[in-house]
Amino acid sequence: MLDGDDGELRDAIFLGVGDEGAPVFAIERDAVELTGLRELAVSLPAQQLGVIAYASAMANWARATRFCGTCGLATEPREGGHVRACGNGHQHHPRTDPVVIMLVTDGDRALLGRQAGWPAGRYSALAGFVEPGERLEDAVAREVEEESGLAVRDVRYIASQPWPFPVSLMLGFHATYAGGEIHRADEELEDVSWFTRAEIAAAVPGDMLWIDGAASDRLMLPPPTAIARLLIDHWVEQG
Repeated sequence: MLDGDDGELRDAIFLGVGDEGAPVFAIERDAVELTGLRELAVSLPAQQLGVIAYASAMANWARATRFCGTCGLATEPREGGHVRACGNGHQHHPRTDPVVIMLVTDGDRALLGRQAGWPAGRYSALAGFVEPGERLEDAVAREVEEESGLAVRDVRYIASQPWPFPVSLMLGFHATYAGGEIHRADEELEDVSWFTRAEIAAAVPGDMLWIDGAASDRLMLPPPTAIARLLIDHWVEQG
């Protein structure tokens, strides 16, 4: 059952039917205490977290399309909030931006990078958005070259993960080092380095350091809820 004023009900987004057969809606409200999805990821079951991530992505999209991108008129929700339309009949549908994330390996070492804003010690797999008209495999090779200066081969798809920051789909790959020396073509990352399988395996127990936002003088890996960690764990286990 929904409570709230008429405006909230009109903008409610239908998410589906819950376990007990009741409809589930997302309603965006002001003046409420907020908890980030990253913080929730360590305390909620995967199914609940998935629903919240879905609601967050849909709410972000609805907020970004309150006005028509074609004519500028205000839009209103249709089809349970999954379409927004303006008075001129222009319709807008939710979108998902594909992002490739890849672990580049060379024998018993793997390539990881870190952003300047991260606490010391944090490293993760390289990632980047797919360009229009670009194959996923080509996006992997381009992003690796841009962020590290290295060439790759044998790009292999591993798994995917919805990532509502704001509305992305992370597509995970492994790729094999094919040549080159590390040099960054852009300033997106502060550092890109090789780490041995032993160094990475030793960092696995330090999940809480990453989650707590702490800095460290040793390597920290993404938590198990991140697809970057899945790629890393898959590679470590192969060894």
